[in-house]
Amino acid sequence: MLTSAKFSLDVNDVVHVGKNALLVGLAAVLTYVGENVTKIDLGSYSALVVPIVVVLVNTVVNWAKDNTK
Repeated sequence: MLTSAKFSLDVNDVVHVGKNALLVGLAAVLTYVGENVTKIDLGSYSALVVPIVVVLVNTVVNWAKDNTK
């Protein structure tokens, strides 16, 4: 919750904005990986790497969600 007065920031606001920025950056990285995971060409290892990457992406998405509601 943002707790500062109008046109000012306190420590709680900076922490909240920083967490939001990290989640946005994480979402951008996950989107990039998700879009390009099928383009990986590792020969016979592609069939092994792609599912592992997909599971890791899904794990990070579930970790980043607010599951308390």
